[in-house]
Amino acid sequence: MSLITTQSLGERTTHSYAGSLYLLPSDEAERERCVICYLTPEDYSPVPLIRLLAQHRLYTRLLSGRLILAPITLLDKDEVLDIGTGAGAWLCDARAHLLESVQLYGIDIESRLFPSYKAFSANVHLSVGSATDLPSYWSSKFALVHQRLLILAYSREQWRRCIDEMYRVLVPGGYAQLIEIGPEWVSGPKTAAHLLFMDEFLANKGMLMRCGVYITDMMKAAGFVDVKCEEVVMNLGTWAGEDGIQGRDALIGAWKGMRDSVMKEGGFGRFTSTEEFDKAMDEIAEEWDHLECSHTAVRAFYGRKPM
Repeated sequence: MSLITTQSLGERTTHSYAGSLYLLPSDEAERERCVICYLTPEDYSPVPLIRLLAQHRLYTRLLSGRLILAPITLLDKDEVLDIGTGAGAWLCDARAHLLESVQLYGIDIESRLFPSYKAFSANVHLSVGSATDLPSYWSSKFALVHQRLLILAYSREQWRRCIDEMYRVLVPGGYAQLIEIGPEWVSGPKTAAHLLFMDEFLANKGMLMRCGVYITDMMKAAGFVDVKCEEVVMNLGTWAGEDGIQGRDALIGAWKGMRDSVMKEGGFGRFTSTEEFDKAMDEIAEEWDHLECSHTAVRAFYGRKPM
């Protein structure tokens, strides 16, 4: 694959990596949706609320504060890879809990979301590239490979290729850890209708709306052993308090981020304008606020490359 110039669709800026299917934008609004807020308490008041609802912090809390779920202890000079690093939130947080000698690598198809290099220490390395074609010289390099929330990034074949690449770049005994949302979203009729649309829209691109159903089997097929899956409930809506509000905003923010991809294909037979799309998302958010059953799941998968 090659890197080409960034494109703009309407008001959102999309990624520019040739051959990638990734459906979400890569602009400042997306950075704010995803990035952790590194501010002292006295700095909180002027910060836009969206930063305090950061996706990274939400998912970390749902997983009981665990950044690394795989049963591994990272040792002196071990190396870690974060795939789809985006704004570097997971890397920044993980760095604070690891030895300074551990080398942390982040890779993404777009550098636009990367944080300023002054935010990182010398043991953090960022690069542009695809998870389906990692550098050949990375074979048997990493003790841990982490990937989170790339449900809107891969086709079925790219999922297989990505997991194969994780296996290749791990040292024997190393672990891969993948965190995804779904595979079910439980609420009312508006949610159900949109999920049917999403299933059809993504299937038309060869993508997997319910990738969490297949990850365990794909990891085993790649050669991983001791593959485990942990699942936690993510409540959606004001009825569930602050966690429900943050879950709602994170997920609706991601779905709204798909708007330009959908409208680029003429609304795929359902939406006639960007305003109609945004209204539909707002109505789903309202449904979640009023239906106390509204929830989805977060699944964490991890497996070991044999010695």
